[in-house]
Amino acid sequence: MATHQGDGGGSMSAATMPKRYRNWDGMEAHPRVVTIGTFDGVHLGHHYLAGETVKRARALNVPALAVTFEPIPAMVLRPDQFPGRICSAEAKLERLSMAGLDEIATLAFSRSLSELSPEAFLEQMHQCAQPVELWVGEAFALGRNRSGDLPKLQEIGRRLGFNVHAVKRLADDDGIVSSSAIRRAVQAGDVARAERLLGRPFRVTGPVIHGAHLGRTIGYPTANVQPAPDLVPLADGIYATRATIPDVVSDHPAMTYVGTRPTVNTGARLVETHLLDFDGDLYGRPLHVDLLERLREDATFDGLDALVAQLNLDEAATRQYFAGRGAAGTTISPSPSD
Repeated sequence: MATHQGDGGGSMSAATMPKRYRNWDGMEAHPRVVTIGTFDGVHLGHHYLAGETVKRARALNVPALAVTFEPIPAMVLRPDQFPGRICSAEAKLERLSMAGLDEIATLAFSRSLSELSPEAFLEQMHQCAQPVELWVGEAFALGRNRSGDLPKLQEIGRRLGFNVHAVKRLADDDGIVSSSAIRRAVQAGDVARAERLLGRPFRVTGPVIHGAHLGRTIGYPTANVQPAPDLVPLADGIYATRATIPDVVSDHPAMTYVGTRPTVNTGARLVETHLLDFDGDLYGRPLHVDLLERLREDATFDGLDALVAQLNLDEAATRQYFAGRGAAGTTISPSPSD
């Protein structure tokens, strides 16, 4: 077998699919309830914000519009410091489409856009989208040097004739739900925490590609993915995962290796997934891998016999994991006031 990294999702009917805009092109000027954000990963906090936006839009009988940015601003402003995205741009739009919104506008982010004052940006948005209310996260800011913080946005909104509301950030026992926290968890291999914050597992997706073909010879055929360079990198190691291949299997138990295979020294960093109790030719097919738990770190072994012995233990640990899957997790709730 063999797999690509990113996020991929299911399909929605045309009746429920929000209308999409690129920049403000084609948007009719009429009242809306609007929310703005980068929305990388579309985590539980983003869903909470979108839900409040939709609730107010329904109460006011106007459309709910989400405004987002591509590329992610940090990819443009701090490319050397940005660890990577949580999901692809298309996956982000798919996830936002599941939040009940009526419209989604993706603004092309650039350094020139980042230099706009908050006044200039909101005036442009007001002219095109005519917000009656604007909903943001409590830590949100926009404009040059993030000068458009919540009090500033509320001041500008009053002048332009709309109210600006902020929702509290969600939190669990380990801290605030944020895209940054999810990236840190993925980089550390703590995909279980990433799942709690996302409300779903961190996903790797893409077409199955050819690897070194070693796995089949040692009893562990794998479906291989080349991680996309702009996505946050997973920590190397062995993971319990679920694999979905459209029209073949759905949420199939699997174990996944992430790394460079130091024991056999085959080089390129891949995401390699062994589907338990499955045999089939997957080359070229789209594969979605949901990462559930890291079972161990990567390691180097003294030859293939030692590697296979460890893989046998990894398979046993994976099966044990799935046998016990389903324990209750922690509660995510709005953070308390300072």
